[in-house]
Amino acid sequence: MVEIPHELIKSLTELGMLDSEAKLYAALVFLRSAEVRDILEFLDVSKPSIYEGLRMLEKNGLIILTSPRPATYQAIEPKIALEIIIKRYMDAKKEALIQLQDFKDQEISIKPNNPLFFIFGGKSIEFKIKDLLKNAKGSIYCQTSIKYLDYIEKSAKKNIQINLVIMVDGNDSKGRLERLSRMSNVKIKITEKNQIIERMEKINLKNQSMDSMMDLIDLDNQFMLVVDDSEVLVVPPLKDDSLTALNSTNKALIFRIKIGIEEALSSNSSDEQ
Repeated sequence: MVEIPHELIKSLTELGMLDSEAKLYAALVFLRSAEVRDILEFLDVSKPSIYEGLRMLEKNGLIILTSPRPATYQAIEPKIALEIIIKRYMDAKKEALIQLQDFKDQEISIKPNNPLFFIFGGKSIEFKIKDLLKNAKGSIYCQTSIKYLDYIEKSAKKNIQINLVIMVDGNDSKGRLERLSRMSNVKIKITEKNQIIERMEKINLKNQSMDSMMDLIDLDNQFMLVVDDSEVLVVPPLKDDSLTALNSTNKALIFRIKIGIEEALSSNSSDEQ
């Protein structure tokens, strides 16, 4: 029996298919065209799941019934099928945004207090960073490690003012940073990771209670972003397999973080570009 690759099934389920539907679609792509009995022999899936999966795949336009007796199915060409799935999700995204905003704006008898922070984790951090930078209109203030440089390089092409404090570890990204520093809309300050670590170690020697704290820090995860003086996103420099980001529109917090980045930009503690 041919085994369907696990990564293929995983990818299809992440696009919204049930596990049984993903196996059915993959099987039909492999078999080109098949009767229900052929599919039953090919897959280790229950008969009710196969019939329900075929019904849903046909309903969503991903397979077609080529013959009613005996029931024979054929998969839509993968490139087209994936476009159908993506379009369905984009349409659903637009409608969900409209409905959620309408629902959010409804009057309620007791208005809840706005939270100081919204929390993002895992993959949602990347999407939030991209969304903030994509929608930036006037200015970007960012203090970060080289880990997030790709996002900043893309934003620099928008010709809005970027104020960047970036931590490097060696000369691996020297060329990229030199190109960035030559752009008229970018003000950049480069700090060395080893210098920061040295300063932290000096503080640690004076305060032995920081030993356990030092074990939790990973400077490469550090990211602070202020966009248009209206929103801030902070990823703390902590050692953690599952990173957490804090997002806020609190004006006092935005002002404090922006001032901190401006002070770092004007500092003489390391070389400037």
